[in-house]
Amino acid sequence: MANIQERRDKSGKLISYSVRVHRGRGPDGRQLKPWTATFDVSPTWTEKSARKKAEAFAATFEKECREGTAGDSRLKFAEYADYVISLKEQRGAKHSTIVLYRGLTSRIYPAIGHLKLKDIRADHLNSLYTSLGKPGQNKRTGGGLSAKSILEHHRLISTVLDQAEKESLVPFNVASKATLPKLERHEVAYFQPEQVEAIWDALELEPVKWKTLVHMLLITGARRGEILGLKWDKVDFEGNKIHICNNVLYSADRGIYEDSPKTATSNRFVTLPLETMKLLRKYQAWQNEERLRLGEYYQPQGFVFAQDNGKPMHPDSVATWLDRFSKRHGLPHVNPHTFRHTMASMLYFNGVDSVSISKRGHAQVSTTANIYAHVMEEADQRNADILADVFLRKA
Repeated sequence: MANIQERRDKSGKLISYSVRVHRGRGPDGRQLKPWTATFDVSPTWTEKSARKKAEAFAATFEKECREGTAGDSRLKFAEYADYVISLKEQRGAKHSTIVLYRGLTSRIYPAIGHLKLKDIRADHLNSLYTSLGKPGQNKRTGGGLSAKSILEHHRLISTVLDQAEKESLVPFNVASKATLPKLERHEVAYFQPEQVEAIWDALELEPVKWKTLVHMLLITGARRGEILGLKWDKVDFEGNKIHICNNVLYSADRGIYEDSPKTATSNRFVTLPLETMKLLRKYQAWQNEERLRLGEYYQPQGFVFAQDNGKPMHPDSVATWLDRFSKRHGLPHVNPHTFRHTMASMLYFNGVDSVSISKRGHAQVSTTANIYAHVMEEADQRNADILADVFLRKA
């Protein structure tokens, strides 16, 4: 039964009724804020007539609430977004995703956080996205945010409003009506064969740990966190493969922590060449010697690549080492993710199909094809030259 409360002005005149409908409890067991509505009283009505009209309005409002066609008219975006983010966290969203969401709210809330859900319009969102592209928004460069970063803000807003639509707080997701910045596709960076050869030569002068780690980045095409999350019990020396099912990440609130790979399909087996398995055995022998030398200081946790004390490595330590490594040997800038692109690009150039390449780390075949579209075009040109040599060009 809806609760109806009178509202009177200072003179005692009846001006409206506040209508509240109990909403139940949320996933965390806490009492949800009730659905609310205001019924304004016309100055020409008698109080008896106004009460009857208010009761009729309340009955209709309660019915709409129960049927999922009415929403809270006072709920503001910031308040509801906090609820949605918490809900996502309770439902198992990755911690890195929750950290990203909460970071994005620092720019979203000042712009639309104070607006009621029902009052948000597409032009509010368009204004926000325009402002995010202006100079000063990127604290690191002093410029505006990239189209990719702006789209991340949009996706969070859309996620919040999509949940509001599901809970019948808004009639539709207004974010779908916003005009988004054009996302330009950038060509992925990858090493040429001669650059890879130069990196291999330089690695011969480096410690076996880093030589093996960089080797694994290139041959597996795995993300740095996936390589750092690899444990010895997931290395199949007899089958010449590894099981990528763990990820090492870092966040300011947790520090270094373990998580599952980025997507469900990122949990995968990757077959490795015999040369890689031989290098892994050599590195394992070195690591065992280090464990004996360090004694109790070394607390093994099973990681293939670990800190000196056996604990997982900080993901940023890989990028830091590679940056110093490239400068030390006069190499082009070496980024961990470049090895991932290099692996995929070399497979394309050697005629491997998108389906096979995607199985080494991309969630969908379409993702692989989209990222490496320009590489595929270049590979196709090579295919045309091969066909010309075979059928058209005479020796």
